[in-house]
Amino acid sequence: MIPIYLQALSFKDVYGTSEECIHEAAEMASNLGLAGIDIEDRLLRSYDPNYLQELAHQVEGMGVRFGYCGLMVDFSAPISSIENEIVRAKALIDATQYLGVKSIRVPGNGVVAGQTLQSTFVAVRDKFKIICEYADQADVTVYLHNHNHGSIPSNGQQVLRMLDDLSDTTVAYILDTGQFQGSPGASSEGLSDEKASPELYESIRMCAPRATMLRAKFYFACPADEQWLDYARIVGILKNSEYSGSISIIYERRGSVPSTEALPRAARYLTQLFEK
Repeated sequence: MIPIYLQALSFKDVYGTSEECIHEAAEMASNLGLAGIDIEDRLLRSYDPNYLQELAHQVEGMGVRFGYCGLMVDFSAPISSIENEIVRAKALIDATQYLGVKSIRVPGNGVVAGQTLQSTFVAVRDKFKIICEYADQADVTVYLHNHNHGSIPSNGQQVLRMLDDLSDTTVAYILDTGQFQGSPGASSEGLSDEKASPELYESIRMCAPRATMLRAKFYFACPADEQWLDYARIVGILKNSEYSGSISIIYERRGSVPSTEALPRAARYLTQLFEK
């Protein structure tokens, strides 16, 4: 079975962006018999080595392990903010050794006023080159993450072009099912009767062969199984591409189902689909 991780940020509907999300995710992953948890830099109190080592000890004591740690990006900020992102990414890479984390997730950047798609693309590409060069020295993997908050890359063509341009680096790719153009959940608030458009599934089809990790997004726009994304269709695409990486489940609550109920349901559902 493909290893499944829970993204600790999923619990922000209950605990906000606090360290408690990490402990709740670890406990749930242990109870469900999952591989581990993924975390975000905003959930950590600090990068103090003693704190990070103790946190890692607590999580490992539950019988689970860390996957990746994500870097927060402000998609409304201009590309001039990238310099600070690089500084933060390097600090995160330095901190990973104390957590036992071997990979970080980095999104692109927003196309904001005064920027073009091309200028933003070049800035994102150059950002990844610098971060990957630093990560190589620490033996840490950097995951490019598609994200549709008006950012680059946010569709299949942009992802493939970015990966090709970064072919001289050790960048990897994490496919986010809910953050391609065409997803009603991306950059949305509240409920929606709209389902994902064919554009989203085409991007998944294009990018699946290049992905080594899947970020499986769930919204549960209604109090039932996922309404916005067709996971039977998505898993079919992944199977056709012979996907064999890990899965990180992230829940962004849009309806009445809390993360504490939604995540076990999502984990069981994905397991069933992949075992068919």
